[in-house]
Amino acid sequence: MTINYTNNTIEMTKNEAKAAGKYGSEKFNELHTLKAAEPTFRVVIVKSAAKRGDHFKGLTFEYMETYIKAHDTDCSIMAEFYELRGLDTEGNKVELAAAASYGEIKMWFLSQYPEIEATSAKVNKIIDNARKVRTAQKTVA
Repeated sequence: MTINYTNNTIEMTKNEAKAAGKYGSEKFNELHTLKAAEPTFRVVIVKSAAKRGDHFKGLTFEYMETYIKAHDTDCSIMAEFYELRGLDTEGNKVELAAAASYGEIKMWFLSQYPEIEATSAKVNKIIDNARKVRTAQKTVA
């Protein structure tokens, strides 16, 4: 639960509201304490923040192909990429060819180019720090 002084609200997620609906529970007592501290504030249900997982927004097949072309000197990795996609050596679809799933190809690509994952980790760390600052600003304001 969060107190939003800007909007004069007590914000809680749907799960917190469900837990607060159980008389005597920890969340019930927390909500009761907050309402006593700020009796004029409204209780508002907000969407919970999406959990960050193994996301690589923009890591499409086209991006992978472009990256491989820029970094593969002997074209051996590109040949593997095409084979995983069910394509011929020119990049054209082969009829009835078996192809790996996006997740499998992504895993293979990231094992070939670990710097992509390292860069993504740096970006995620920056974003997480920005979220923490933003959350702190909301609770203080």
